[in-house]
Amino acid sequence: MKKLLLTAGALLTSAMAMAQLKYVDSMYANSGITVTKNIQYCKAMSVLTGSPKLDSFYMDVYNPTGNTDNGRPLIIMLHTGNFLPRYKNKQPTGARDDSAMVAICKKFAQRGYVVAAMSYRLGWNPISTDVNVRRGTIINAAYRGVQDLSAAIRYIKRNIKEGGNTWSLDSTKIAVGGQGTGGYVTLAYASLDRQSEIRIPKFYDFSAGKWMVQDSALLGDIQGFRIPGTTGALVVENHKGYTSDAKIAFNFGGALGDTSWLETGGMPIISAQGVSDPFAPYKYGIVTVPGTSPPLTVVDVSGSYDVMKRVNQLNLNDCYKGKVSGLLTMQANRLNDGYEGLLPLAGAANGSGPWEWWADTNYLRLYLTGSGLFTQAEITEVNENGYKSNPFVSKARALRYLDTLVGYFAPRVAVCLGLQTSVSDNEAKLKYKVSLSPNPARNMLNIDNNSGHDLQSATITDINGKVVKTIAISGAHSSVSLDLPAGMYLVQFRFPLGSSTQKLIVE
Repeated sequence: MKKLLLTAGALLTSAMAMAQLKYVDSMYANSGITVTKNIQYCKAMSVLTGSPKLDSFYMDVYNPTGNTDNGRPLIIMLHTGNFLPRYKNKQPTGARDDSAMVAICKKFAQRGYVVAAMSYRLGWNPISTDVNVRRGTIINAAYRGVQDLSAAIRYIKRNIKEGGNTWSLDSTKIAVGGQGTGGYVTLAYASLDRQSEIRIPKFYDFSAGKWMVQDSALLGDIQGFRIPGTTGALVVENHKGYTSDAKIAFNFGGALGDTSWLETGGMPIISAQGVSDPFAPYKYGIVTVPGTSPPLTVVDVSGSYDVMKRVNQLNLNDCYKGKVSGLLTMQANRLNDGYEGLLPLAGAANGSGPWEWWADTNYLRLYLTGSGLFTQAEITEVNENGYKSNPFVSKARALRYLDTLVGYFAPRVAVCLGLQTSVSDNEAKLKYKVSLSPNPARNMLNIDNNSGHDLQSATITDINGKVVKTIAISGAHSSVSLDLPAGMYLVQFRFPLGSSTQKLIVE
């Protein structure tokens, strides 16, 4: 019997150890994350005000100080905002310090990643009456975003080699991620690898007789370098001599300019999006300008479903395909038609950024009024537009979604970066993070939920499967009166994405 107990104890210890995987599970406290703000990573020509102007661009770096590994992985994150400044875009979001962006960065940092939240060049003309202007200015905005992301990657690699490697990073372990509009940039970065790909019919202005992206005359190549033999009048070359490549890309919403950019040998991608996203099509469709009536069309694009369908066809996700399993994966696979790496968020209420939240209406109104930059009508519009796009917004709700999104992305990023060989977020992992005490029990039972998942309910069944008690769960700790005959029972825990079961002995 002692040998059996020792074996069972060893198995339990092993399972509990497995439940904490670095770069997959949350392992470091928020209090141990240091944030270094306003690090200048490049200078570039901005067109936000209409006339080209040299400007500086910055990132905030989230460093999990408890992770003392040498050669740590980096994630670079891009914010949302419709390629316009926050509030000026008539939305309460649109900067690298948005509430959701800060939370995303911290959740990845809690898993051990160093995370850089970067700003990038903004500016386009969404209200032009000419569709070619709307289309041309938005593709140029996305193109400049790709250049800025490339410059940020080179800045990091230069710091690793020449700057003392401030954050103890491995230059071969870099991932990039984008939220909303940042998703457009990230997907374009992940798929555009030849200069000629930007020259496709939808991005040609037939009325003006020219390509919409003037890479030779104005903007330079995808990395932001001047194309040899051309003028590149707006090019500012940053960190030349370093590569702009990362290992994997992921997006929370957004869309891809054209799936023809996805080719064999391309970068692995992971995607999540609301199935009923009103601003970017989940499959294939036309992007329209928010708040216009009738809607002003911009360009036809492919959302996450179309992207991941193509990614799976080209086997671009082989680095993680079949290597991540568990409850989140099973839930996603019920909705994604078998396209591994696609996490659909079902329901109209989840269509537009359910992971976002912002300051409450009163605070936001006082802040914007105090800035002196907005009229009361504009302030009202900012508030109303925020709730139109996300009517059920709340911090608690948003954080639950972020737990799910980061829980889906983190293991796939970890596997593709070579940080883990495979990951199983299985029922056993949940089970050993919910403790029953005492066990064996008599009159009272304590339930402590440390799983990181919302525990919805628990039921106790006898050995014949009959439910003998239903337990109302309240927070992370619940105490219940048993009043059950002596014997062996099973306690089943129900989570949003599945269930797990533990044995209970009543004396």
